[in-house]
Amino acid sequence: MPNSKQTTPPAGCKTDFQKFVSRLENMILTGAFKLRERLVEATLAEMFGVSRYWVRDAFKILETKELVTITPFKGVVVSELSEQKVEEIFVIRVAMEQLAARLSLEKATAEEIKTLRMLVEKIKEAGREKNIVAMIEADSHFHDHLFQLSGNLTLHRMINDLRNRSQIIRYAAWSSPDVLSRIFEEHEWIVDAIESRDMNGLNKLVERHIGHAKEVYLFRLKAETALLM
Repeated sequence: MPNSKQTTPPAGCKTDFQKFVSRLENMILTGAFKLRERLVEATLAEMFGVSRYWVRDAFKILETKELVTITPFKGVVVSELSEQKVEEIFVIRVAMEQLAARLSLEKATAEEIKTLRMLVEKIKEAGREKNIVAMIEADSHFHDHLFQLSGNLTLHRMINDLRNRSQIIRYAAWSSPDVLSRIFEEHEWIVDAIESRDMNGLNKLVERHIGHAKEVYLFRLKAETALLM
């Protein structure tokens, strides 16, 4: 177990530390830890059987992903994104993902379209099992493959960075059965648009697809803010 003077986990412990950080991240994103909830270092260390150093270092990593907010002398709370920040992220994501989709449409082969359809089926399979974590993982694989088809690594990296910073928005949509049903349909429609080379239809689908998560998150944000007033 690392001691309090260490600044990084020992080499043999890095995998365990990364799993610990991933578990905390998943708990935030799936709602086990609520928005604005205070996260206590000692409590988490005892809960997971790790050192307080690991918890402290995990907080720093989660802060870079904007999942927690660290305030000196006040502690750590689960972050929320302001309405303005959500709108700003939405505008940028739509523009970048539409560009990536256009490049992917131009380059996608029949075999790659077949792969996209297989990835859509994996999302639906996880949905039938009501496994939210598996659904989100399968969804990430679908979009990663789609953006890789663009052939623009810089654009793909920029999209992933922005998606990571807005994961909490995306995860909010998966708890709504109605939104979930629309998301499943739109994955299939996106592949259909790529196969038929329908750029206008694809642009509209990309904007609508991202928009669902934004709408659900903003609705929740406003509702929770009202309760605190």
